[in-house]
Amino acid sequence: MKKTLFLVFSACIVVFSIISICTAPIINSVLTEAGSWKTKNCKLLEDEYKNIKDDKNYVNRDTALKDKKKEKNKCNREKAMYGLEYSALILDITLGFICAVLGLLHYFDVAKPFEKITGIIGLSTGIITFILTLVYICYSGYIFTKHIAISYDSGYSNYRTTLLKLDKEGAFAKKDGNQYKCLYYKNNKDNSAYAKYSDLGKRQYNYEKKRHYPEDNSKYTGCMAVLSTAENYCDGQEYFSITSNCEYLYLSDIANGFGNKYLFDMWVTTIIFTCFICVCAIGLAIFGFLLFNSSDGSGL
Repeated sequence: MKKTLFLVFSACIVVFSIISICTAPIINSVLTEAGSWKTKNCKLLEDEYKNIKDDKNYVNRDTALKDKKKEKNKCNREKAMYGLEYSALILDITLGFICAVLGLLHYFDVAKPFEKITGIIGLSTGIITFILTLVYICYSGYIFTKHIAISYDSGYSNYRTTLLKLDKEGAFAKKDGNQYKCLYYKNNKDNSAYAKYSDLGKRQYNYEKKRHYPEDNSKYTGCMAVLSTAENYCDGQEYFSITSNCEYLYLSDIANGFGNKYLFDMWVTTIIFTCFICVCAIGLAIFGFLLFNSSDGSGL
């Protein structure tokens, strides 16, 4: 039984790693801006942070330190995710394949004298795979849910941009008295008005006929703003004033396709299957230990 489960967990790691590699947003160039992450100079940001910290006469020093620290941490996260996506998944499939071959040999009792060595390899592989993959999941999940999204289908060819956060109808602001209120702006919360990568799977960030080709006298008619204008409205402020009778203001140039949904689906699939890899890595480590700990070197 130990030999069978050792083989099963090893094989599952290989299969799930292949699936993850085929859907990984960076490896498959779906997250196109990640191409610049590998060459980012986070050390420069660290030095700039130290220089500001050491300069007691720096104008608005506390604010500058806060902003530079956030920029530095963001750089480190992106650079770490880039490296981990390649190293973790490639190492997972390599080590998993080795263990699967060993497990297959033991399953047919071909390499019985080396059962304890195989157990050590399985235990080590399970621990390494679990730790490395879990770290990747943490970085990937954090960036997915916390970083501002770059739109992959903004309505302009080869154009990439950040997106304001929208409600399900595509609105970013609502009339409030004589002013308009940005729906998602929150004081003291950085970038609260902007969509995150985890939002891109929602319909408002992808093509919808009713917004792309609004009917006459629909709620969208005369109430849509281009992205650059909308960002100026909600950049660092909750309320703004313009002349309009619209109850809601909508973003007009969201998407002419489903590129945002595609990125969302690929990223979520990768996170799910790398979680499966972690579970299988635990199983491989357990049954590797049991193989090593077998008193007579044989399976159950």
